[in-house]
Amino acid sequence: MRRYDNPPPYYPTSSSEADPLMPSKPSHPNQSLKSHIKTAVIAVIVTAAIAIAVSASVASPNPCNNPLDPDVRHRIRKEWDTELRHHQEEVVKRTDTQTRWRLEDDERTHLREQWGTEMEEHNREVEEKQRRDKEEEKRVREQWGRDMAEHEKEVEERRRSEEQERTRLRKEWERDVEEHERKVEERRKHEEEERLRLNMFWTDLESHTCTSYATREYTARLVNVPSYYNRRVEACMATPVQIHGAEYTPKWCEDHGPNNVIGHWEVDQHEPDCASYWSWYKDFGCVSPGSGQRRIEHYLENIPSGGDWREFCATTPASFRGMHFTGAEFCFQKNFGTYGHWVVDDESCN
Repeated sequence: MRRYDNPPPYYPTSSSEADPLMPSKPSHPNQSLKSHIKTAVIAVIVTAAIAIAVSASVASPNPCNNPLDPDVRHRIRKEWDTELRHHQEEVVKRTDTQTRWRLEDDERTHLREQWGTEMEEHNREVEEKQRRDKEEEKRVREQWGRDMAEHEKEVEERRRSEEQERTRLRKEWERDVEEHERKVEERRKHEEEERLRLNMFWTDLESHTCTSYATREYTARLVNVPSYYNRRVEACMATPVQIHGAEYTPKWCEDHGPNNVIGHWEVDQHEPDCASYWSWYKDFGCVSPGSGQRRIEHYLENIPSGGDWREFCATTPASFRGMHFTGAEFCFQKNFGTYGHWVVDDESCN
């Protein structure tokens, strides 16, 4: 449907529908020429109007859009009025928007200026704070330097005083040690002289069971001890006895009376019957993948009768894989046999 956005042209004329198509003859030649021209113009206008009407009717079969229809022209004018009103409303809105934008621009300009002022004030405050902080830092550093110097001076004085005190105590301790050693030596000599004078000696030397690897216990009784002598244990501990051609002093003594002082020895030389040994070496492989450790097991042979299997397992030395051990790390019995267990580092188990 074709829409006409502009009203049809309007041409004023002095003729009307009641005027005759053929005018009367003019009474004057000029009037006759004018009348012919006028008639020709009217004919052209009418022909143009008919052509426009025909074109409009051909282009749009809807007779309601005929621009020659007064109702159509009225409707078009109303549409124009509506569009004009909408246009005016849009203009008002656009004007309001532009006004609001100007106000917002002004507000932003004001805020920007205010922000600039605040930034300048902030920068001044920051510079002032930095200046004060530097001054305070300088003051604190100087005070810290003075305090450190004073502290170092006090520490040096205290160190010197402590060193002097340690030197004094060391000398005093050395004097006390020397005095104690002198008294001990004097008492030992006195006891030795008294023991020799009293002629104390050992009797009833007996061997007992093996206590640990290559070690046997011996006992003897100290005789010729006067009943009034009250240092029997000291005399027992100072009196040696000869075993396997070597002299040994007791490991401990028991005082059961003047004629019943018992000395105990643990001799770890020349005791082959007490020498247990390891056999049946067994490698159990790595403890676990990546552990870096290997498990080794030995069987303990030649445990003396009456000996403590745990003591012999823990004291019998072992050597394997280029390493030496004074005893097993873990001991256990299985099927009436004693076994030692070791866990050793091994890079091949990493």
